[in-house]
Amino acid sequence: MAHVASEMKRRGLSQPLLIGGATTSEIHTAVKIEPSYDKPVVHVKDASKAAGVIASLLDNAQKAQYAARVAAKYEELRREHSAGDKKGSLLTLEKARSNRFVPSGEGYSPPRPLRPGIHVFNEFSLEELTGYIDWTFFFFAWKLNGKYPSVFDDPVKGEEARKLFNDAAKTLNLIRERVIIKSKGVAGIFPAASSGDDVIVYSGEERSEPAATLHFLRNQELKEKGAPNLCLSDFIAPSGSGTDDYIGALVTSVFIDEKKMEEFRNDDYTTIMIRILADRLAEASAELLHKKMRQELWGFSPGEDLTAEDLFKNAFRGIRPAPGYPACPDHTEKKTLFQLLDAEKNTGTTLTENFAMVPVSSVSAWVFSHPRSVYFNVGKIGEDQLKDYAERKGMSINEAARWLSPNL
Repeated sequence: MAHVASEMKRRGLSQPLLIGGATTSEIHTAVKIEPSYDKPVVHVKDASKAAGVIASLLDNAQKAQYAARVAAKYEELRREHSAGDKKGSLLTLEKARSNRFVPSGEGYSPPRPLRPGIHVFNEFSLEELTGYIDWTFFFFAWKLNGKYPSVFDDPVKGEEARKLFNDAAKTLNLIRERVIIKSKGVAGIFPAASSGDDVIVYSGEERSEPAATLHFLRNQELKEKGAPNLCLSDFIAPSGSGTDDYIGALVTSVFIDEKKMEEFRNDDYTTIMIRILADRLAEASAELLHKKMRQELWGFSPGEDLTAEDLFKNAFRGIRPAPGYPACPDHTEKKTLFQLLDAEKNTGTTLTENFAMVPVSSVSAWVFSHPRSVYFNVGKIGEDQLKDYAERKGMSINEAARWLSPNL
């Protein structure tokens, strides 16, 4: 986006630039993007706030004041960021790797999957998915920040929360009756071994022919004694160790029948409600599919008895980090994930040239089984890791920097 901002300035454009998306942040916008453009640049935390920001920028009476206020805030964020950079420090990549997580001496053997390979789920029932909806995030989408179900008891937000919840139930019935959406998924479990910060995925149990190489990043922050500098490859047994390990992957999507949505073209509220529910149902389908992997396909948690609330707290064994998110921030790794699962053929889900998923109500993730695997933030990386990563990916340093700009 910094390149886009520079190009807009070079071409003499005057339109405000709004920044949003799952991997964007206000601090990244302030430090990396806003200085590249001489017109208003505003980070919008989520799409529902975009209309208000646009209204402020289009209102002749307040746009100058609003833009100045945002610019002043970003200048302050840059000062704070600069001060923080001076205080902070990164380990060299070599030192970070020497402080990796090593699961030695545990007497641990990776679980062999009951049903390895690729499994296609042509449709999840709406009734089943509804039980896996995280309603807390549903309310967040409507700007009602409060935990479900306690938000109902909030003296300020409670009444509106109950109304939204009841409207959501009615809309789910409408979706079911009109067959407005369809949910699909694909999951795979593959033989794998780590090789440094990479994970090699094999085409068969004989492990003689690599099918793909997954490229991960390592946290380089100076840690307190005893805390490792994590990389996702740490949770897979190393190549040559004599231990057979596996890695999983999944893609789930909720497809909206846009022809049937024409019925609501003059009903903004219902349209927004359906699309917000589609996002929640996509996450619910990922939750359900991950559970099926743990219990039925991989089978390392056959007796798991967790409530939906437990699942939302990640109380299960293992993790499912998504490409483009803190533990594996490079969106380009989605391409490898999609190729392994043949996701476009098996679900109809596609990737844009910038690796956004279509439909937008989609989830993709790697699945790890190690009982000590945890979510973490790669955070800032040094020039040494950027160079190393570019070499491993077969990218130029500039291209790698483009995809990893929030981590630089």
